[in-house]
Amino acid sequence: MTYQSKHILIKDPKDGYNAVADQYGSFHEHLNDFDKWFFLRLLPRETVNLDVIDLWAGDGRIYKQLQKYPFKSFTACDIAEKLLKKHPGKNVIKTVCDLESPLPFADESYDLALCFFVLEHIEDVESFFAELYRIVKTWWTVIMWYFLQRREFVWKADKDQFKISLYSHRIQDIQKAAEKAFFQVKLHDIVEKGFLLWWDIELKK
Repeated sequence: MTYQSKHILIKDPKDGYNAVADQYGSFHEHLNDFDKWFFLRLLPRETVNLDVIDLWAGDGRIYKQLQKYPFKSFTACDIAEKLLKKHPGKNVIKTVCDLESPLPFADESYDLALCFFVLEHIEDVESFFAELYRIVKTWWTVIMWYFLQRREFVWKADKDQFKISLYSHRIQDIQKAAEKAFFQVKLHDIVEKGFLLWWDIELKK
């Protein structure tokens, strides 16, 4: 994975992440370096009775950071079936789903929703937030973060080089879309060495 800027093939997230499923785990340390687990401080104090969903769960990168927490249930959702099959959770409910479409979950199914590296792959964020609001229980929480990505990754799989399609959303528009869906929004600026890198976004229903 590099940050080359030359013209190159663009794949949609389903095809792109399925293509790199076998190598994705080798980038966990690189990806973890972005979040540094800052989101853990936003978790509810009591987790034993929580039904949790990880939207865009991939191969379980975030799940590995949460294994010590005694959740009631954990659902992993991702558009890339090959990537999701590598998720290590033994009791995890794995569901292939497209976040650009209505989510295959009942109303108010989850106490906590986690969404990392998600919003940059979604064009219609208003519809996504509306679906998110629908599946989360009243008085509960969504934790996501939005990385201020200035350059696209270039992936390599077999002999192919490609980028995975991204949408650049302003943080103001993300906040507006979440509020339109009736979430209470709190933005946590993540700054390192004087530079704003991303936001931990805390949503309350």
